[in-house]
Amino acid sequence: MPIYEFKCNQCKANFEQLCRHDWHGTVSCPACGGKDLARTLSAFCSPGTGGGKNCAGCAGGNCASCK
Repeated sequence: MPIYEFKCNQCKANFEQLCRHDWHGTVSCPACGGKDLARTLSAFCSPGTGGGKNCAGCAGGNCASCK
């Protein structure tokens, strides 16, 4: 099951919840108990993907040259 990020439309609290993709009506705000929630976009990081930039401490031209 994925972890989703939510914002409560009642008390404006932000929280994460491990839940199924069909979460509607099953998740409530831990701060106020409200069910009027909006899923928010999550930022993520993928180690090893330099996006065309050198890795930290890497003298190579790309991350594929790092050992």
